[in-house]
Amino acid sequence: MFGLGKSALGPLSDPRSAERWLASLPANDPLVVERELLAELRNLSERTARRTPTVLEAVFVADARANNLVRTLTAQYAEHANRSPKIEKQLWQALFDLTQGFEACYAAFAREITDRAQHNKWHALLPELLGRQMVHLGRDAKVRLYHCEHWIPAKWAELHAPFIRACAHQVERQPLMLDAMSGATTLEREYLAVLVLQLADPGNLAPKQIEWVAAQLDEWCRLLRLTLDPKSTMTFYVDLAGSAGLKRRSLGPLEGRVLFVDTQPLYTLLLQNRAALEQAVKNDQGSEKTSQHREQLELFIKIASRIDPEFRPLSRRGERIPASGAVDAIVGFSGIADFLRGDKATPTADSDTRRSFGNTMELAVFGRTRTEPDHRFENAQRRLAAFAAPGGPWEIKDTSASGFRLHAPMSVATEVTLSMVVAIHQRGQDTWVLGIVRRMRRLSAGVAEIGLQLIANTLVIGSLIEQRKLRDGNYALNGDHPGDAGRRFYGLFLSFHRRAGDSPVQSLIVPPVEYQVGRRYTLQVDNSVRTIRFGRLIEQQKDWVWTVIDPLEPDAAPTDAPPRQ
Repeated sequence: MFGLGKSALGPLSDPRSAERWLASLPANDPLVVERELLAELRNLSERTARRTPTVLEAVFVADARANNLVRTLTAQYAEHANRSPKIEKQLWQALFDLTQGFEACYAAFAREITDRAQHNKWHALLPELLGRQMVHLGRDAKVRLYHCEHWIPAKWAELHAPFIRACAHQVERQPLMLDAMSGATTLEREYLAVLVLQLADPGNLAPKQIEWVAAQLDEWCRLLRLTLDPKSTMTFYVDLAGSAGLKRRSLGPLEGRVLFVDTQPLYTLLLQNRAALEQAVKNDQGSEKTSQHREQLELFIKIASRIDPEFRPLSRRGERIPASGAVDAIVGFSGIADFLRGDKATPTADSDTRRSFGNTMELAVFGRTRTEPDHRFENAQRRLAAFAAPGGPWEIKDTSASGFRLHAPMSVATEVTLSMVVAIHQRGQDTWVLGIVRRMRRLSAGVAEIGLQLIANTLVIGSLIEQRKLRDGNYALNGDHPGDAGRRFYGLFLSFHRRAGDSPVQSLIVPPVEYQVGRRYTLQVDNSVRTIRFGRLIEQQKDWVWTVIDPLEPDAAPTDAPPRQ
């Protein structure tokens, strides 16, 4: 009556009430179901909430039903999140909030059981409670990996705690039915699944690839066991009193509450799958499945190298050279193209050493000279500020023949995704270079590490016009036949050479809707006009296509070149 405690009467007061309430929610709107469920979980997590064994059983019912909700949201995220940052943020936040809601609710019930350790009803529910805690901790890890974010030490301690408790009650290998579609599992297997997921992730997997790995974990972890004694000197271990996951065993002595896991059976399975994929690539040369098989093979190579008990690091494409300094960055194909269309290069401020009466007067009146180079430099800085990534400049840490390692503000890292193109300009240099984001890792609350694969030492904007075939069999060139020439669009003209003195390799990045194999185009870059055809597809993403250029005739002077827009 006085609000000292909340009544348990409500949607999650008992299993039957939970069933009726869940059935009343709109099945065709997962975000509404997520919000309603999250509100009830938050109510039960409050300090004044009344928590009983019956209420916990109702939460178990809601959790089991939420498995389908999580699958729906995850499928939508993997398939459609890249279409817009707004959709990506909405779906990711829904998955993250739902996981956090269950984690907080189960943590409150775990404290309740600790206070009532002798109660038989509470004790009977403990294994399932710990198992479901482990499942949601695994989902938390997976959702964070979508944004290339790894756990902080406190989160690892949060994972170890329920497993330590399960071992203390000797229920870590007790069969549990947590998901009807997945079948029976154990606390040990769920714990290993979280450890293996974070071990296997190299930091540059797309959400679809992370989901594929997560789907294999149940089968993979059936082969693994945690033991007190290592079977060999080459193995992994986890310290239950520490703040990290699986680590390779070193030659020195280990201290702490250490358990060992032999990943050799899993590594053998991965090698078998790798061999099958290599054979499939050889047998299906030129088929539509070849690129898919190559992608899967590359993924297996990355994962196997991390699972292998005997450390065999992947060979680097080039030695890293330490570097430092600020770089300006423009993120995304459209932003880069718009910036280059307005100004092909960032002008530098040429100091005007000539002294005159006019300059002296301007210095006295305005506090600076207003020479033409100053105006160009100021305009370039304003344009750069309009297109540059928010959060300020990035910091370069090292370089190699194949790319860069950069530190970026976490505010912009949340908007950068894997396989996104980024143009960077190192201050003090005149040219922009282009790279593709291949790896991301959160270093702290304010800094993210970004690995950039270099694909162009220089880039400029190129204008392309589709050449349409005329009735006489010829092609309309450069607007000679009004109404016959195709629509104009723009692309990034790339030039790349790995070493100084090498012949540059030229290619194009264009919008996906404009990529049509076999079509003829007029390409104008600066003062050069040529007829080309799109060649082999190098890589395709949602907002850009990278293609080889097939020249159809030598470069020609722009006798009747189309006007710049």
